[in-house]
Amino acid sequence: MKIVCAGDCGVDLYLPSKRYYPGGITANFTKQARRCFGDDDQIYIISAIGDDGEAAQLAYNSTNLPGIECHIHTLKGKTPIQYIEVAEGGEKKFAKYERGVLGDFILQSNQIELIKTADLIVTPVYQQIHNVFDVIMSAPHSGKVIVDFSDFASHPDFDLLNKYIGKIDICFFGLESHQLDLINHISLVANASNTLMVITLGAEGSIAIKGRNTHRCSALDVEKIVDTTGAGDAFAAGFLASFTKDGSIDNALRAGAKIGAKTIQHLGAVPPPL
Repeated sequence: MKIVCAGDCGVDLYLPSKRYYPGGITANFTKQARRCFGDDDQIYIISAIGDDGEAAQLAYNSTNLPGIECHIHTLKGKTPIQYIEVAEGGEKKFAKYERGVLGDFILQSNQIELIKTADLIVTPVYQQIHNVFDVIMSAPHSGKVIVDFSDFASHPDFDLLNKYIGKIDICFFGLESHQLDLINHISLVANASNTLMVITLGAEGSIAIKGRNTHRCSALDVEKIVDTTGAGDAFAAGFLASFTKDGSIDNALRAGAKIGAKTIQHLGAVPPPL
C-alpha cells in the first residue's frame, strides 16, 4: 500500500523551557504510520520547510528516516512553529502558531504525481493552513482520502466539512466529551454521507460513526500522562493501519487507543525510538 501524508512539517517550541521538538501534524502522523503500518507499505511525506537553519534541520531530519520517503521542499522563510504549554497532568495547550512558509504552499510536479498514485492520502486541516488543504484536495487522485479536522473542537467549520464531505472517506476529530452538540452534528453528517467519522475524546475514549452505526472504545489506563501532544496523530496512524488491514472499526479503535496511550507517556509528539 502507498500512503502519502501531505501537509505540515515543523517544530514544536515548548514553553517556558523554549526547547524545540519536531512537530507538525503531518510529520507526526508520518512517523507514527511508519511505526504502525507493515514493512511492505510505502510511506511518503509531502510538505515544505523554511531556510532558517536549526528549526528547518530539526524538522527535516525527524522525517528523513528509513522507511519514509521525504518530498519536503525548502522555501525561503520560516519553518512552521507551534508554541506549546503543558499543564500539570500532561494536557497540552497550543499557545500560538506561526505557519511560516506554508503560507506560500504549492505542490511540485513530483508531489502531484505521488498524490495521484497513492492508495491513501492523509492530510490535516486547521484555520492557519486552509490554503494548504485546498491545494492538496484539488490535486488529482484515485485513492482514499483521510482528513484530520485538527481544530474542530475550538473552530468547528461545518461549511468546510460539508464542502468536501463527498471527497473524503474518513474524517478524524479531537473533541471533549462535553461537546455533545458538535458530536451530534457530526453524527448527522455521518448519517447523510458514506464517510466514516472517528472522534477521539481524550480520557473518555473514542467513537466511530458510519451511517447510523456507532462504535465505542474506552481509553487505556496509563501510569502517568506526561504530554498529550501528538496523541491524536498517533491514534489516527494506529486506526488506519488496522482498518486498512481487516476493515474492522472496533479493532481499529483499539489499535488507535493503544498507540495513543504509548505516546502520551513521553514528552514530545512522537516518542523515541522510531
